[in-house]
Amino acid sequence: MNYLSLDVGTTACKCQLFSEQGEILGYLMKEYPLKEEAGEPSVDIAAIRENVFSMIGAAKEWGSVDSICISTFGETFVALDEEDNVLFAPMLYTDRRGDEEAQEISALFGNGYAFSVTGTVPHSMYSISKLLWVKKHRPDLYAKIDKVLLICDYLGYLLTGERVIDYSLAARTGVFNINELHFSEEMCKKLGIDVEWFSRPERAGSVVGKVKNKALSLENCTIVLGAHDQVCTALGAGIVEEDRAVDGMGTVECITAVYRGAKGDPEMGELGYPCVPYAVEGLYCTYIVNYASGSIVNWLRRDIMHGYKGEEERQFAYLEKGMKEEPTSLYVLPYFAGATIPYRDINAKGAVVGLTTATTDSDLYKAVMEGLSMEMRLETAVAERFGIRVKSAVATGGGANSQKWLQLKAEIQGIPYATLRSSEGGLCGCAVLSSVALGGKTFREAAEIFVQVKERFPAVKEDRYEEKFLKYQKLYHSLKEFF
Repeated sequence: MNYLSLDVGTTACKCQLFSEQGEILGYLMKEYPLKEEAGEPSVDIAAIRENVFSMIGAAKEWGSVDSICISTFGETFVALDEEDNVLFAPMLYTDRRGDEEAQEISALFGNGYAFSVTGTVPHSMYSISKLLWVKKHRPDLYAKIDKVLLICDYLGYLLTGERVIDYSLAARTGVFNINELHFSEEMCKKLGIDVEWFSRPERAGSVVGKVKNKALSLENCTIVLGAHDQVCTALGAGIVEEDRAVDGMGTVECITAVYRGAKGDPEMGELGYPCVPYAVEGLYCTYIVNYASGSIVNWLRRDIMHGYKGEEERQFAYLEKGMKEEPTSLYVLPYFAGATIPYRDINAKGAVVGLTTATTDSDLYKAVMEGLSMEMRLETAVAERFGIRVKSAVATGGGANSQKWLQLKAEIQGIPYATLRSSEGGLCGCAVLSSVALGGKTFREAAEIFVQVKERFPAVKEDRYEEKFLKYQKLYHSLKEFF
């Protein structure tokens, strides 16, 4: 039996075919551009649909496709009429349409109540705020809505005719009851939204049904319910128990930390930590995010150093060769795209403090990695106030390729890190879900098959960065008046 995994992002789709023994039989990636509607970037849902179907067809060349499981980004929804026509281009979570509506939701329910029910504080990013924007500004289209689906359940609906959404993606709508695991009829009623528009919620790894799309010729293929990309990435890193996390070190950095039981402290939501049902029963997770991570490294390499690499073949080799063992004397505040947790200050700016004429390329490069590592330590330390602990982490994404950075993170953050055979954690997570659904495996057993550790970085019991971290915590407050 072979499991096909798809990871659908805003501008690219990836797929891998796994054997049930964990062997990777094939890999493919396709990119597609965003669209623009009303002056705002939006998702090209037709391109996503076409690429997903194309990739499924291509995967049949690698071997039998016995199941399909899909991981997707959250919040963005597809509105369909009674004949399943797409009514308007799906909006990205970064689209500010819905700001006013989020404030209205907050005024109606209160942030404390909203967080205790949905695990979120009202914000324009969530589906419900944008749905209310459509209701107010495009009543002609709103009147035609018959179904509201996020990307994952939309694709599942196209493949099977069944409308099923997992709990983690449902939680990104802003009206899903994370305690009772159903869409909140009370909230939808007060907001004037038909709760029946949403798909039936089930736990990730449930069987949705057989592929009924005849064009794919996969009548015996089973669709297994996927999840939010952050959850699938965590599963693909083998995170199946509390107090562990996956650290997605991409353009944006996101630590998905797993814990037991829902959290209802409204301060947690106010600070920006959501509470999300995890794939494993009884477990929940939160997303600890820094808007700029790999993007700062790339900015430094490309725009400041202009690709300079000395006599080395690779720029990274040049930068790492000159890195000193001791901490730098520089402080980098990595708010190049605003501050997330715990300050939530979109107007915050990045800063480099301590420059002298003796500062080298390698010093600045290491200081960036130090600052990014201290930022994640700060954010995880605040999460501990709510009983969320990160005792170990698995690194994925482009940053996971830097041994120097991971060694720094293990020392500064004080936890062991590990890397995997493949940085495509989300695809591996989908294979774990398929193995649980069709192979009769527990999550732990499935993880042992598909999750293969490449390298480990033990926590370092030194205090070289303690004084520097204490000063780092003061940096935002000291510079705030300049933003």
